This record gives sequence, structure tokens and C-alpha cells, in this order.
Amino acid sequence: MPRVAARVAAALLALALLVAVDAASKTWAATELRARGPRTVAGGQVRLRYHQNPGVAFGLLGGERRPAALVAASVLMAAALLGGLVHLLWRPRPGALLLVLGLVPLIAGTLGNVRDRLVRGHVVDFIEYGGRWPIFNVADACLVAGTALCLFGLGRVWLAGPSRVAV
Repeated sequence: MPRVAARVAAALLALALLVAVDAASKTWAATELRARGPRTVAGGQVRLRYHQNPGVAFGLLGGERRPAALVAASVLMAAALLGGLVHLLWRPRPGALLLVLGLVPLIAGTLGNVRDRLVRGHVVDFIEYGGRWPIFNVADACLVAGTALCLFGLGRVWLAGPSRVAV
């Protein structure tokens, strides 16, 4: 049982840290970039500029007129993902490490954007990469990285077959 508690505590600490970094970066963007304008960093590859996003990740559903529905759906998704994370930590399975490593940023990204929507009424985006990607934030990056890790983890489980790796 102590090992389980340590795994859950480590995952929750990582989750809280990612949410805190996201919140702090959005607060910085809302104060600094909004007041002083955009900045270019990383040799011109990254532009930091303040943007209010009424939609979901990467500005999708920006015309959505029911923000409460977005918040409710996001909270339900985060709760379901958190349940899956706790289950995987409580009953570790061979091959599930990538799923655990993916669920932490996935939940953090969801909670980070939900927090922003509840506190500000919109999500603060501020990172533009090379002009090729939609403007995003730390929570969006967590969502993408978490999704990728979960997909790789599920692919690994699927390729190994049910007799060798259980989820």
C-alpha cells in the first residue's frame, strides 16, 4: 500500500505542478504581453503574444455560444481521466507506464484550460510557433503531449496482444 500511495502522490504532484506552470504562464501573458505587446524569442521561431481564446484547444469551437457546456464536458473528461489514472496507479499493469505518463499532462492540460475559463471567461493563449501552428498555451502543449504518450502506450499494449500486456 505505501508504494501505491507514493505513486498516486507523485502523479498528483506532477499534475499540480503542470497546472501551476500553466496558470503562472497565462498570468504572465495576461499582464506582461497584454501591456507591452508581443515578443519574439528562440531566434524568431517563437512569437509570444496575448490572445483571448473563447473556444477549446487551438481555438477550435471559438464560436461556441455555450461556454458552460464546454466547462462541464471538460470537467467530466478530467474526472474520467483522473479515474483511469488512479486505477492504473492503484493496480499497475505491465506496459501501462506510457499511459500513466500521458494521463498526467492530459489531465493537467484539461484542468488548466477549465481553470482559465472559470476564472477569466476565456482561455489565454500566447505561444505562436513559426507561424505554422495555431496560437496555444502550456495547457494545450500538455494536451498534445499527453495524447501522444497515451496513443503510443495504447499502441504498445495493442501490438503486444492481450496475453502479454493487460491494460
